[in-house]
Amino acid sequence: MNKSIAIFSFLLMAPSASRVTAKSVELNPKTFEEAIHTKNAFVKFYAPWCGHCKALAPDWDSLAEKYAASSSVVIGSVDCTTDENKDLCQEYGVQGYPTLKFFKDGNTSGDDYQGGRSLDQLESFAEELDKKCVVGTEEEMNDDKSNCSEKEKEFARKMRSKTTKDRQDQIARLEKMKGGSMKPELKSWIFQRLHILAGLEATGGGNDEL
Repeated sequence: MNKSIAIFSFLLMAPSASRVTAKSVELNPKTFEEAIHTKNAFVKFYAPWCGHCKALAPDWDSLAEKYAASSSVVIGSVDCTTDENKDLCQEYGVQGYPTLKFFKDGNTSGDDYQGGRSLDQLESFAEELDKKCVVGTEEEMNDDKSNCSEKEKEFARKMRSKTTKDRQDQIARLEKMKGGSMKPELKSWIFQRLHILAGLEATGGGNDEL
């Protein structure tokens, strides 16, 4: 319960901070973990003294401001020079600044962003990250604003008919599978299913009377 409250508080506070300061959310290990588990995330790993980081900062902050109210994506920054973030940056293999990584559909390993770094190019990429399926009731997921594909809606319908134990067993199975070697589209579908299952558990969706 406390973890859920903490995550909810982070999601409420992060967009607000972005709007007030016009800067991207500064992440530490705790808020970074919350971000990549609850939304798609586009993260800049940087050092304050880095010239390229300073040059990117205005466009990165504009990008963060644009998506501050998004329910699907968070634009964040990690200062790799602080003591609390050094291990985090090392864990994600950051060797140069700025390093941009994205975390999509629950993939907490992250991928390197290889695209252009103009504001238009960053916005085009973030737009794709902003299309994360919003899990809710069947009616909510059928709404065009849910960003859920027919495949995702069908999986959610199927899982709603299962018991909590059945869904937890499915989560355990997919967690074991996600680290395996497979085509990117198959791995993406594993993370999409994990996202839907987590959403159903969080909202109490399902049928435990079976």
